[in-house]
Amino acid sequence: MKQLFCLLLLSLLVVAGNMKVEAAGFKDVPEDHYAYEAVLWAQEYEIIDGYADGTFKPNAIITEQQFAKLLANYYELEAPDDELKKQTPVANWSDAYYNRLASYGVPLNGYLHNHIRAAAIKRGVVAQAITHLAQGKRGLNESIQFLLDSYISTGQNEYYENRDLQKFFGVSNNMTRAQVVTLLHRMDSRNFYTLSDDAQSIYENQSNASLNVRATNAQHQLDKSMQQGVLANSIWEGTYTYYYKWGKGANDFNRRDAIISNATSKTFDISLTTNDGLQSGSVEGTATITASTKAVMNKSVNGNRCVLEFELLKNALKIMEVDCRSEHEEGTNFSGTLKKQ
Repeated sequence: MKQLFCLLLLSLLVVAGNMKVEAAGFKDVPEDHYAYEAVLWAQEYEIIDGYADGTFKPNAIITEQQFAKLLANYYELEAPDDELKKQTPVANWSDAYYNRLASYGVPLNGYLHNHIRAAAIKRGVVAQAITHLAQGKRGLNESIQFLLDSYISTGQNEYYENRDLQKFFGVSNNMTRAQVVTLLHRMDSRNFYTLSDDAQSIYENQSNASLNVRATNAQHQLDKSMQQGVLANSIWEGTYTYYYKWGKGANDFNRRDAIISNATSKTFDISLTTNDGLQSGSVEGTATITASTKAVMNKSVNGNRCVLEFELLKNALKIMEVDCRSEHEEGTNFSGTLKKQ
């Protein structure tokens, strides 16, 4: 009887253990994903929390407000006594994170405007924001060099290595959610936990500067090429998503994510990711507006042929791929109708 009891107890422990393993992580970040360990780490330490459908969207382009949340959570930044007075007074889920970052003078663009927060963040801004907290106030080139020397990040364009630091790093390129989590995971593994003297001094605020003043100073700390003004008030701009789960497996789903930003009366920037089972792809480029609700993109920022047609529907974006095979794996495409978030 005692042996039977022990066997039953062992079985329960095994089942409970298996349930815990299955509950960890996200269904769209399988074990063979390059960022799997980083994502699990970030989830364990409550740096990230994913989406209500159990996904993390690792290949989706990260917005500045999403990055702000991750960075504030990583450093466990203290909340200030006051709040930012924004140009867009409507409350936003990211307000608390921007208040915390402003109190430490972290260089970002979206402190005072919700529309800027919702736009994709550039690699150069990420470099300066991280370096400010880890090493102190630095220019763009110094920030890039810090990330490279500390093996926190690597360049993106080997052609420019030892020739043009900013082009080698890809300062104007966007980043995915998985890439940013990987950066923070590398910082953790290299023991970059302590706040810089510059960041701590700004938080202590001996000069009694208002939070808005500290936020404005932080934005001006960004390299001029990275500073972003108020975006155009365009009906095109926004984040669009499509998700369909067609099986029980971790990769049995279809997803499309698109971010439209920097819209003018003639063009807009588009960042698009796609997942169809095990196949995926991502593309960035500039589309030309051809009618009030139609636009077309002919090539990617990489210079590859990528013909995508866009049609703006009511609270949705219809995408039709004509030819963009160079930007995704065989077995998927960028076509679909995505709902505005």
